[in-house]
Amino acid sequence: MQKKAHDRIVDTGKEYHVDAYSEHKDIQTQFKVFFNLALFCGLRRGELVALEWSDFDFDQNTVSISKSTSIIDGQLFTKPPKTESSNRLISVPASIMAQVKLYREEQLEYRMNIGSAWEDGNHLFTQWNGRQMYPSTPYGMFKKIIRWHNESVTKEEYKLPEIPLHGLRHTSATLLISQNVDIRTVSGRLGHAQTSTTTDIYSHFLQKADEAASNTLENLFHIKVK
Repeated sequence: MQKKAHDRIVDTGKEYHVDAYSEHKDIQTQFKVFFNLALFCGLRRGELVALEWSDFDFDQNTVSISKSTSIIDGQLFTKPPKTESSNRLISVPASIMAQVKLYREEQLEYRMNIGSAWEDGNHLFTQWNGRQMYPSTPYGMFKKIIRWHNESVTKEEYKLPEIPLHGLRHTSATLLISQNVDIRTVSGRLGHAQTSTTTDIYSHFLQKADEAASNTLENLFHIKVK
């Protein structure tokens, strides 16, 4: 991240100048994996936090969604989804699955390094000692990444909007709709009980897709008004 030249004042009141410099911000691999799965698979935060390594099929490039984690009375609680449709098998892009594999190797190495401090578990996303990650943790990192990026650019058009973490799931859906993926497939990936839920939430983007379809037909037949 590029920092601009600026002046600082120390506690004694003395002022000094700091030249422009680059500051590197590290993002843990598990957060990169978390955000990519949210974007490319349209998963809910609770579904992501609940993921275990056994949910992945690395031969078929799929992930099984069968549970969700929430906080009840300050404690983590994992349970099956409310609706049967939320239990689903989702195809994961090969590039993202490759990242998941690398993260698994990194986590195994880390586990060996800290030895008995690791509290045995099978979760993807963890605290430093292997315990399951709290759902609030990735949101805090997501906000930091947006802030870091916005501080590193000077032009307003290059800055990212302050969207919630759930916005990655919405982005996944709207991008699929914009690419004319049928609504049943989009609804299935999101885990909606009915396609009507999907159409209600994304009606505006569906209208845009319909307009694009209309224009495609017009261009296909080269219709001209005389």
